[in-house]
Parts: sequence; structure tokens; C-alpha cells
Amino acid sequence: MKVIVVGAGTAGLAATYILYRGGVEVTALEASSSPGGRLAGARREGYVLDLGAQFFFRFYDTTFDLCRKLGLEGDIVPFPFKVAIWRDGRLNALTAGLDPRLLWRDRRDLLRFRLFGPRGILQAARIMPLLFRRRRDLHFIDYRGSLDLDGESLAELALRRGGEEVLEYFFQPLASCLTLGEPEEIGAGYGLALAWYALHGLFTLRSGMGTLADALYRECRDRVMLSTPARRIVLEDGKVKGVETGEGFLDADAVICATTATKALRLMPDLPEGMRNILGKVRYSACCHVMFGLRKRLLPEGWYAVGLPRRAMSPMAGFTDNSIKSPLYAPPGAGMVHCFTYGRHARELNSRPDAEVFSLLAEEIRRFVPSMPAEPLFSEIYRWEEAVCLSPPGMLRAVDDLKRMGLREVKGLRLAGEYLFMPSVEGALRSGIDAAESLLRGV
Repeated sequence: MKVIVVGAGTAGLAATYILYRGGVEVTALEASSSPGGRLAGARREGYVLDLGAQFFFRFYDTTFDLCRKLGLEGDIVPFPFKVAIWRDGRLNALTAGLDPRLLWRDRRDLLRFRLFGPRGILQAARIMPLLFRRRRDLHFIDYRGSLDLDGESLAELALRRGGEEVLEYFFQPLASCLTLGEPEEIGAGYGLALAWYALHGLFTLRSGMGTLADALYRECRDRVMLSTPARRIVLEDGKVKGVETGEGFLDADAVICATTATKALRLMPDLPEGMRNILGKVRYSACCHVMFGLRKRLLPEGWYAVGLPRRAMSPMAGFTDNSIKSPLYAPPGAGMVHCFTYGRHARELNSRPDAEVFSLLAEEIRRFVPSMPAEPLFSEIYRWEEAVCLSPPGMLRAVDDLKRMGLREVKGLRLAGEYLFMPSVEGALRSGIDAAESLLRGV
């Protein structure tokens, strides 16, 4: 069997790895000059830069199992999720979590926490029981128990069950920091799942998130063709024929399309209408991701992130100091700041010159943390036109219908990508593995 995987991002690398280990003749085509997609990483002057995904959640069973198989189990490390939310001219910091030991350790922060007024506390008290009651349904992979929540947006649910304050100072910063979109743009079930996962801790790899992509690539690098964009996945008479590239046509018995849904539609204009309609429901956020290497840590000891409600009128959803993740992320005492623009701000900044963006975002950081230096050690920028799948209301149910009907309307075609589950690194890896294993089983 000859298989072509289109895309060597997170899902594509996972699929290629599984097929290669299974003895299949597989070739992965990647348009860019480097593999990994959202798991891509870089290094500069002793600093680790996570260019896409910033962390793993505790419930990432597929991800951690893959790390074990690749010899990375000892590199998985937790780090504190202490986040400060801006309101009324001050930062309100608290460690996000449900562990009683952490709550007791940070009891002074809890007593000083002033994010919500009396009305906001009442609103949170109305909606938080829903989060706990539905916790078993809030699963990125086994998501079907939450499909009844997919008909409305997170914003609609938050207003209906809580109120404006809990929307604007909890759910909106959470949604914007994790998806780089707005709570109106994501389904309620996905939004609640993000909140539940975030309350259970964050993990990274000791030498950066890109370590996983690097390990996958090393295992199958002879089968990955970089800087080789696919022009078209050729479908004829209800079956896959192969892939057109700039170097010519590559025939295949099967093709795994491991791109974003929007790119899949462009690559396969001959897809059956039902599949096209469902893929057309998928939406993505953008991000102009800016990184500053600093000689000293920016945030107070123990802090990881600052979340900025949209009422702060900032182009950033928030910023982090990644030096807290692991001692290998930055030299001792140094800071590694990441700024995450979101929504229309990201799309606008993606078209502006690097120097202009660096200056604007450094000044923005100083609005909230005045100690941001005027001259960082270095500045980097990574522009994502399609950063994170937003899973808008109705998308998850539509994709589930597609999966239940079967992805086999076109013989030999498989799809992979985070949009096939609740969007996440976990979903991307699972989708690639599932696509590869279905071919190995001959299903």
C-alpha cells in the first residue's frame, strides 16, 4: 500500500510516524520548510521559543502515551498556572486549580483576589455548578456527551446561566487566551471543556513543546518532503488517485489530508457536497505571536500569565513569561515573554511590519507591567493566519455527523486535523493516529 500524507504538522507527523512504524510505504508532503505545525519550536541565544502550542493539559492521554513511546516521558514537567487578570487598573493574581494543597498554599492570594464584585460572585456561583455537574461530558476526545451544549456559543451560555461580569472577566479572557478568538465564536461545550481542563494543571516538555515534533520527525524524516506543497488531491470516480505537486503527480492508494479544513477544501474541490458543507463550517483564529527575550524575568515570582479582558482595549488576549515553565527555557533569572494577539487585532497586525508590531506590543505590555524594558535582548515574530480551530456553535455536531456517516465517501481518503475533535494538540495527534490506524486495519 502506498500512502501520501498531505501536511507534516501535528496530525500529519503523527499519521506518518504510525504508518512508517507499520511498514507502509508512506510519503508526507509539507509546504513549509519545517515540520511540526502548532508544535513547532525554536531556540535563540539560550532561550526556548514555543512558536505555537504553549502547554499540554493533564488529560492528554494520547499525547503523553506518544511521548512515552518516543522516550520523552521523563521530559514531561508540570508548571504553575498562576494567572493575573486585569481589572480596574490592577492585576488580580490567582493559581488556577482545584487541588486543595495549592489552594491552601495560595490562601493569601485567594483572600486578596478582587476580580469579582458581589454581583460577579453571585453569577459565578450560578454557573460553576454546571461545570462540575457536566465534568464527565467535557472531554476533548470523547466529546459526544457534550453535544447538547453545541447549539449555543460560550458567550450565550455564560450570559444565560451566569451574567455579564462572569462572561467579561472569566470566560472571555479564558476563551481568548486559549483559542485567540472571542467567546461568541466558540461553542458552549468546548468553552466549558477548556475551563475544566485549565483547572487541572499545565504541562510542558523540559526543552520546549517542539521537542515532541522533533522526536516524531526524527523517527520518519526520510519519508517527509519539506518545502513541497501539494497543489491538489486528485479524486476520480469516488476514489483517490494521488496528489499533484510542483514536481509532478504522485500516485497513491490512499491519501491522508492532514491540513486545516479550509486548506482541505482548496485541495479537494471535487469532494462530495455533504463533506464540503461540513468542512465549510470550520473556522480558525489568527495570531500575530510576538516574543521578547529579556535579561530579567518580567512577572513576579511564580506568575506565568497575564490575561487581558477585552474591556482593557488591548490587541493582546494576554502575555506570558515562559521562563517559569522549566529551567531550560531561559538562562537563570532571565525572562521569555510571549504576546498573543487575537481576533481582528491579530489579522490587522499580521499585515504590519515587524518593527512596528514589536514597538506597539512592548508599549502595550508596559501599560500593565511598567517594568517591561525599552530594549529587549531580542524580539521574534511568528504570524499565524490560521492559529487555532475555534469550534463555533454547531461545528462539533456537524463534524460528528460526518464521522458517524463515515469519512469514506471517497475510497482511500482519510482526514486528520484538530477540527475532528474538540480542537487541541491532543485532538490533532489523535486524529492523525486514527487515520493511520484505520488504513493499517484496512477499514
